[in-house]
Amino acid sequence: MSDMFKKYAEIVGNDHVEKLQQQGYIAAQIKKQRRQLNISQQELANRIGKPKSTIGRIEAGLTIPRADTLYSLSKALNIPLIIDGTNQNYSKV
Repeated sequence: MSDMFKKYAEIVGNDHVEKLQQQGYIAAQIKKQRRQLNISQQELANRIGKPKSTIGRIEAGLTIPRADTLYSLSKALNIPLIIDGTNQNYSKV
C-alpha cells in the first residue's frame, strides 16, 4: 500500500481503502477490455441495455456495478466473471 493510501486509511479505515482499491481494479478491467475490443462506451452500453452514463461512471470508479450488471458486462466483453475472496494487490491492471 502506498504512503498516500496508508495515510488515508488512518483517517477512513483500511476497509474503506480496500473497497476503493477493489472498485478501481474492477473499473480498470472493464475499461481495458472495452478498449481492447475497440468498442465505445455507447456500444457497450447498448450491448448491456444500460445508459452510456452508467458505463462512464463505472469506468471512472464512481459507482460499482450491481451483480446483474457485472454479469452483463462479463458477457458483452467476453471476459469471465470470477468471484475471488482472496486478498490480492489490486494495482496490477
